Amino acid sequence: MHAVLAAALAGATFVGVLGAGAAAVGRDSGLERRLAVAEGTRGNAPGPAAGTGTIRVAFVLGGSGTEAADVLAPYDVFARSPKFTVTTVAADRSPVRLAGAPAVVPATTFADIDDGRAPAPDLLVVPAVEDPKGASEAATRSWIARQSTRGIRILGVCAGSMLLAEAGVLDGHRATSHWSRISSLRQSRPAVQWVTGQRFVQDGRIMTTAGVTSGIPGALQLVHDLAGESEAARVGAEVGYPGWSMSTGTAIADQAFNVGDAPVALNAALPWLRPTVGIGLTDGISELDAVAAFEVYTVSGAARTVALAAAPTVTTKHGLVLLTTPFASKGLHLDRLILPGAAAHDTRLLSWAGSRQLATTVLPQPRGPRGAFDAALEELSRRTGNTTAMTTAKFIDYPTAQLHLDGTSTDTRSTWLFVMTVVLAAGAGALPTVLRRAAVVRSARKARTTEPAHTAGKDRS
Repeated sequence: MHAVLAAALAGATFVGVLGAGAAAVGRDSGLERRLAVAEGTRGNAPGPAAGTGTIRVAFVLGGSGTEAADVLAPYDVFARSPKFTVTTVAADRSPVRLAGAPAVVPATTFADIDDGRAPAPDLLVVPAVEDPKGASEAATRSWIARQSTRGIRILGVCAGSMLLAEAGVLDGHRATSHWSRISSLRQSRPAVQWVTGQRFVQDGRIMTTAGVTSGIPGALQLVHDLAGESEAARVGAEVGYPGWSMSTGTAIADQAFNVGDAPVALNAALPWLRPTVGIGLTDGISELDAVAAFEVYTVSGAARTVALAAAPTVTTKHGLVLLTTPFASKGLHLDRLILPGAAAHDTRLLSWAGSRQLATTVLPQPRGPRGAFDAALEELSRRTGNTTAMTTAKFIDYPTAQLHLDGTSTDTRSTWLFVMTVVLAAGAGALPTVLRRAAVVRSARKARTTEPAHTAGKDRS
């Protein structure tokens, strides 16, 4: 009985610490929203649709929270081509939270398109959302299904395939998703032919991609299909996705969880004492530059992130309105600042950081076959070590052969927290034994204390 009680206490303590860690991650994810709301940034007017092309692309923003890179990365790809007009659409005009990144203001609504106040899209891009089966996405699923009946093209990015599957759009089709989702999807959605080991899968008018950054080559393929080979080659050269060309095949290595993922798993389970990193944004920053650092730090769990700017909002290169935290915000504390892309030339950010002697890292501009994620992953490796950077690249399905990872330091914060958790759990498990032994000792002492009185009574008799 004591052994069972000890094991139960140790297990409950261990699980309790991990549960508290998950709750702490949830509170951290709300940091950006709390700061933004405190500055009164809600209600900002959306930006206009980007471009004047005849091919209309609409990015769906979910109500439960939307994966940032699933939106911003392919948005940047399509918006770079004058052949396309790109916009965002949601159930209403409230700012939509992007997981691990600043919220975005939708440009239009489902009702606007349904009622003809906004033009209907030719291509619908569906990113991953936090709760694809939940009631908060009921309107999103219904609208996607209605758009699909029009016979338009659809691009599902990463786990956006889960939302498409829940909307019934993928039944009878070949599709793919993030490698960590395929097994459960085969069980929950058997009407879909799930495929692994492919960067993207095209089945008629529907394309689905593998994890996160695979949305970039998926979008480039659709630029090729809809706007021509030369336009795809031009945009691809600007974007700089490693190893991409129209002649490159779609095969990628199958991935699975392994022991090498431990640093990132520990960061997710034990988030305490993480640094807070400000990521500077400025008007005119490209969407890829804006999202890369947020994505790698969110996925790695190595730091909290805050979208920092001189004003409550910034407008990206192609017209997205992002809610940011002004650097004058009360209660703002940062351990360091990262300046990606055009933010590296924002004199207001530079002056503010200099006045506070805040450590600042400038991410180099993408060049040639290297993109924004290269710079972000290499910066992560210098802070946390190569293992964390490589695992993060694996989780976002980003090529690694071209990366220059020279991280010499290793972030041991989560390792020490794990050791302390094990010690705490072991201590809790040992508690019944300690209490039992203490009770035995007290009984023995009591017996020794009362023994002389009994003996004296016998002598008198």
